[in-house]
Amino acid sequence: MPPTLRVELPVEPGSAGRSRRETGRWLASLCGTDEQCPTVQDLVLAVNEAVSNSIEHAYGATGPGGDATVVLRGDAEGYRVRMEVSDRGRWRDPPTDPGHRGRGIGMIEAVAEDVRVEPGPDGTTVSFQGRIGRCPGLCVPAS
Repeated sequence: MPPTLRVELPVEPGSAGRSRRETGRWLASLCGTDEQCPTVQDLVLAVNEAVSNSIEHAYGATGPGGDATVVLRGDAEGYRVRMEVSDRGRWRDPPTDPGHRGRGIGMIEAVAEDVRVEPGPDGTTVSFQGRIGRCPGLCVPAS
């Protein structure tokens, strides 16, 4: 697989599962294996959280509209991987008391590096980085 990933996902619940499958396959291919080591699993979890947040929150109660998508991008250089999830929805500030919710970004921060949430007039982008290859014997990045 190429050192870049780009997947356009419709705003629907099944897209979170597709994002996990696409990301997992792409990251495993970078390692030269079909197995997903724990660091790959962490990045798949982070992508799932970012995509799920976009699907659930970006377009509000009015719904996504006809052309609403979430775009998943990944770039790799050796062991370093950068992931990005973007939507064209409208940013909503999180509630002051999220109750049992509001843990997605915290989960991403727990498993990834350099996490950024960038809301803007044309949508929101969540980006983060990680390193594959920390699993001895499993991952040897393709050149």
